[in-house]
Amino acid sequence: MNPMPASSQDSSSQDHPVSNDFPRFLRLRHKRDYARVFDAPCRSVDAIAVVLGRRNDQGVPRLGLAISKRRVRRAVARNRIKRLTRESFRTHRRQLQDLDVVIIAKAAIESIETADFFRSLERHWKKIRNRCDSS
Repeated sequence: MNPMPASSQDSSSQDHPVSNDFPRFLRLRHKRDYARVFDAPCRSVDAIAVVLGRRNDQGVPRLGLAISKRRVRRAVARNRIKRLTRESFRTHRRQLQDLDVVIIAKAAIESIETADFFRSLERHWKKIRNRCDSS
């Protein structure tokens, strides 16, 4: 006798519903993945970050982070930026469809308030989607 209902046993859903995790298939993990985005990107730039995007053939959006120690000195701040970026990506990934996106932090990102950071990323997601759609 199995105590779990059948619906909760099937965790390998093919449609990849939005959840709180950041699984491997949603990450840019290899140098060649980053290089492909850097070769011919759609760009969105503001005071805190440069966001590069490019269509992929994976069918899902993927995120890469370039938060360097040179731009953001403290590890706590770098980890906060990564965590907030992943959260924003998770909540907006449906609208990013099949884009590979790389976030490159600028020095001003370290001192930005959380709400302002989320607003900035939301503008970046829209710009990248529109610019990659038109190219």
